Amino acid sequence: MIFAKKQRIKICIKQPDMPRTVLHDDWEKYRNELNNYFVEKVKDNERLNNYELDIYFYPYIPVETNGQSVPFDYMNDLAKVLPRKEYDMILLDERILFNDIALMESERIFKETKFRQPSLELLHDLTKYINKDDLEFHDPKILSYGMYKKKIYGIPFEYDFDVLYYHKDGENSNANGSDTMALVENMKDFTWESLLEKMEKNSQPFVLALGDDNDVLNFVIEYTNNIHTLSPEYNPDYIKIFYDDEESTDFYTKFRDLVKSFSPNNEPIKAARTSLDDAYSSFLTKNSTFFKAKASHNFLFKSKYGNDGIPLSLPPKYQSATTNKYLVANKYSDIKPDLLAEVALILTDKEAQLFRAEKYGSIPTFDFTKKDSDQDLQDYCNNNPVICDAMDKVEKLYIRDIFSSDTMVPFYEILCFIPIRFKNFFITNDIKYIEFSLKNVNEFITDNLGVYGVLSIILTILVIVFCCFVIYMTYKLKEHPYIKVISPIFCNLIVIGCILNMIKLLKFIPPYSRGKIKIFLILETLGTNLIYIPMFAVAYRIFRIYKTKSFMSNSLNNKRLLIGIFSAISIAVIYKIVIVFTCSFYYTAIGSVTYARIPVGNYSNNELFNKIYQIYLTFVFILLIFMIIATGSRSKNFGDICYTFVIFSTNISDFLVERLITKLDGGDNYPLYFFLTILFNCFLHFSCVYVLVVSRIVLILLYPNSEKNTSQSNTNSYNDATQYIGLRFKLKNRISTLKYIKRKSNIYTERV
Repeated sequence: MIFAKKQRIKICIKQPDMPRTVLHDDWEKYRNELNNYFVEKVKDNERLNNYELDIYFYPYIPVETNGQSVPFDYMNDLAKVLPRKEYDMILLDERILFNDIALMESERIFKETKFRQPSLELLHDLTKYINKDDLEFHDPKILSYGMYKKKIYGIPFEYDFDVLYYHKDGENSNANGSDTMALVENMKDFTWESLLEKMEKNSQPFVLALGDDNDVLNFVIEYTNNIHTLSPEYNPDYIKIFYDDEESTDFYTKFRDLVKSFSPNNEPIKAARTSLDDAYSSFLTKNSTFFKAKASHNFLFKSKYGNDGIPLSLPPKYQSATTNKYLVANKYSDIKPDLLAEVALILTDKEAQLFRAEKYGSIPTFDFTKKDSDQDLQDYCNNNPVICDAMDKVEKLYIRDIFSSDTMVPFYEILCFIPIRFKNFFITNDIKYIEFSLKNVNEFITDNLGVYGVLSIILTILVIVFCCFVIYMTYKLKEHPYIKVISPIFCNLIVIGCILNMIKLLKFIPPYSRGKIKIFLILETLGTNLIYIPMFAVAYRIFRIYKTKSFMSNSLNNKRLLIGIFSAISIAVIYKIVIVFTCSFYYTAIGSVTYARIPVGNYSNNELFNKIYQIYLTFVFILLIFMIIATGSRSKNFGDICYTFVIFSTNISDFLVERLITKLDGGDNYPLYFFLTILFNCFLHFSCVYVLVVSRIVLILLYPNSEKNTSQSNTNSYNDATQYIGLRFKLKNRISTLKYIKRKSNIYTERV
């Protein structure tokens, strides 16, 4: 009989975090037994009975040797191999799943992975293939980490948390056998600091593994939460304890002294290179009072010493960092997503989790609050009373939640860079280095501009008030020939555009939200179009004046031009409104943990939509330039048309100003640079408004009878409107004429 070869479902799992202790034979046993379990479960399933599991253990080296972040390499490697279909499914923990998603997205993620949001772009949304009722047995909190916007991407696979293992015979004590038990009994009252101080007095050794980046992050949070409650309910600004001057300096000094105290030979670099395998070896040889590891590692001791082997305690204050793992499906896999979803459900259901708990000591993701009414949970706790007792007492610390706010970097950067920076701090004792990193994690350089930020706002407001006054005066003097000839209503629209162009730079300062990005997207569009479109209308109207020599012309009808202006502006605004309602909005943070960050609003598919918008603007620019050239050619003495070039230059400079704000890396001097940039921007727009209309208002206010006197001394008729256009060349002549008339008048009076 010939049997058809089964198709393989390739599942990628990180190798065990204790590769020297958990031997390759154990890995092979895990692979074979899990595959046998699956094959047995699907033998009567016509859709899946032709499949088997092919589990691949990713060579995840816990301790980096080249200074490069291990999680960084792992995540970037996944982004490369998943499109190549090397794996159909992956087992990810919650520190990797969705760690690229945040309001403040990181440009580094796209640079390294070539995906803006790898979790969403590489993994299947399994929602429509899964009945949510089948997931009700999971802990709601654990289940939520596998979901994004109520869509299911990851199905809970197993759960874990940090514990301390100890020898109950107390042989680590030089005083008496009761010292270790006394520590355990008072563990809920100890902080990490007080625990290690007590152990030092008792001459009890301790080896802590800080080689793995996740273990470093866990220890940092557990130590800190012992002293400061890291919760927004308790303190909305809790993250600032990591970089707030005097308080943070004292915090870091004590923390490093603590790490130094348990480091071999008081050398923190050795603790930073200690792996779990190293710490485990020290514990087994009784050179360490405690072994800080995962609750699931209890299986190692049960298999070695039996059920009554090595006891465990929760860490100080009973506060422990948690870890959850999820089974996710590769979107690029050739296997249909509904089949992958079914496989995931089989490998994560109650029976499968209880199977792995019995065979390998993994901890189920069950909702243990239902323990009294669920026989399966009761059976698990009867078989694992120590684990269940710890779960009843533990205060869970969710690392992802602690490093989560609207202003923080994506957790991708936290995981990749913060643990390494803490290791470097332990070694170098450079407090400014670690403070700067943690500040960049949470804040933007534009958050705290100090007096320069206040001055920037005041200056912008003053120039806006000036522009509003100009709008009022233009309206008031709209019938004066000097104002009428340049179309006052259009000039006012241009001034409003300048105001919006100044306001939009305030988008870089707090607060930050998706709504703010949308509002400023519309304001920017209005600002640009209120400058260019009315400018075209003004240039066209001047062109027609030179052609007709008169204010009165059907082609100069303001109503017609207004309809055209608002139609053109409406096209651009409606286009952006459609984008607002159809695209997802986010910030791209220029900079990273290493460099000061600056928020830049963005939206999905922005490159395509911006190209379309730029084509529209280019068309407007070409028409405007053509009209400027055409108008200039109508009169050799016409020099006032240069103000259109000033308006044109304003927008080019505006492009430059925005990039100065986002690209300048001034460090402590950045607030000054920001103010100087705002000053330049305000001066530029002030100059534009002055050249456009203020110079004419000034002339009218200084010489209220200039129009009457000059018209009397001019051979041109009143209807020759061209005499009111060229202000720059004619202003001196008009003032000279007025002085001449006044001087003649005085001479005549003297003679009389």
